[in-house]
Amino acid sequence: MKTKEKILETARILFNTHGISAISSKSIAEEMGISYGNLCYHYPKKDDIILQLYLNMQKNVEQQFKNIKEEVINLEFMLSRLKILFEEIYKYKFIYLGITKVVRHFDHIKKHAQDQFDQRWNILDTISGFLIANGYMKAFKDNGQKDMLIHALLMVSNSWISDAEVFYKGKDSEKIDYYMQVFFNLVRPTLTEKGLEGFKTVYEKSIS
Repeated sequence: MKTKEKILETARILFNTHGISAISSKSIAEEMGISYGNLCYHYPKKDDIILQLYLNMQKNVEQQFKNIKEEVINLEFMLSRLKILFEEIYKYKFIYLGITKVVRHFDHIKKHAQDQFDQRWNILDTISGFLIANGYMKAFKDNGQKDMLIHALLMVSNSWISDAEVFYKGKDSEKIDYYMQVFFNLVRPTLTEKGLEGFKTVYEKSIS
């Protein structure tokens, strides 16, 4: 791993453990055992580190959403992919815990986050269309009902980490699986018998 990558990985772990505000560039350098000047050569400001971690996270999450879309032909495989998505989000939990502060501090991050939201909305819209056309999901009464479900799913994917940090009382090892169940249960009432069979298989795996 190159120095730039080590800096990012060390910063990610420290930010996740202590929060963005509690960690400085000097803290990261000390944790790595390198000079502050060496770190600043690669990332002059802490903001540069935060920005790069954010972009890395968004790139990885975007890829997982695309994978889910590409695998929509197999309901069970598509739903199983959600765990990979939730794990990827959890790797960068400090961003989601401080997302309001981050987007207020970086105007271009706010615009980027909004663009990503729109792209993910379109992916979920495409997926719902496929599921309805192939008998996995019931037709929506109107576009408003569909839009509300999509927004709710995106809200869970964007905010479950904050909820977990304050309200989750279970085992840490079961945290991701629990919030996957929350996500799944938003979808379950809309599924047909055919969809419920595929859902049941994945849902039972997620809680086993």
